[in-house]
Amino acid sequence: MKSVFKIIGLILAATLVSFAFPVNRPYAKGTPHKEDTTHTEKTVSYEELVYMVDSILDLDSISPQAIAMVTNYSAELERVKTAKLSTLPGSEFYENFDEETVFSPAPDDALPELMNLLVTNDSLGTYTPPICGIVTSNYGWRDKRMHKGIDIDLNKGDKVLSAFDGKVRIARKQNGYGNVVIVRHYNGLETVYAHLSKIKVKAGEVVTSGQLVGLGGMTGHATGTHLHFEVRFKGHALNPANLISFTDNKIYNDTLTLRKSKYGLAAFPSNATVYTVQRGDSWYEVAKRYGLTTQQMKALNGTDKRFYLKVGQQLRIN
Repeated sequence: MKSVFKIIGLILAATLVSFAFPVNRPYAKGTPHKEDTTHTEKTVSYEELVYMVDSILDLDSISPQAIAMVTNYSAELERVKTAKLSTLPGSEFYENFDEETVFSPAPDDALPELMNLLVTNDSLGTYTPPICGIVTSNYGWRDKRMHKGIDIDLNKGDKVLSAFDGKVRIARKQNGYGNVVIVRHYNGLETVYAHLSKIKVKAGEVVTSGQLVGLGGMTGHATGTHLHFEVRFKGHALNPANLISFTDNKIYNDTLTLRKSKYGLAAFPSNATVYTVQRGDSWYEVAKRYGLTTQQMKALNGTDKRFYLKVGQQLRIN
């Protein structure tokens, strides 16, 4: 008789796994997406459900209540997964999910004066380095043009991964970007992966942090194989080095502060200290004032050049 119960348990386990793991998107762990937080029933993780099934397999008999409990919890996981998959990422910041226009920067009056943006948590997911490599070019002015991302060295064919959970908005060849993938994330940020030799996702596809989006290359306006990586909010480029340590391959803080200025959007970790440039300031004077070297100041601000400081500009000092 016990073998019969084990067979029932195995069937239940298989059903549970099919509920908990949709194709290409495991929503097994974490809390419900924010629109689900008013739900009164307890939500369990995939690991807890597996433990329940393992416990059932060890029983001499299985009660109808035990089966009902696990069935209800697996259905709850499916409900949470379905709700998140049907939610357009960043819907509170964007009117639509435009799969045609690469970037459409929001007007200044639509930008936040000051706001904190969650980068990672149980619902949003975790961060994965798109590629671990040497930064060959930072964000900032380069050859009299604004370089709106970070260039990371790689070899042709190296795997490029999605930095966060999200949905692919653009996946095609696009002028100077070459083969490019743009992923919109659930907090409203977008990440850009350019100069790929091959694209491995399609527009409209839901992806998880660490999922393959393409292979490294040098398509578009590129003189060598590298990944051009950008972070944007409402179409405006942010300095990725103010969010991510490309040396330690991790985010600085799980919350990012955005502040509007006449130079666009400034972004920095919410636990960082910033200095507002005053008339007459220089890199050397500001660095000396806070016990830093000019080189350290440049590294904190994601640049390798001492660009001209403008009154009102904000610099990270820790």
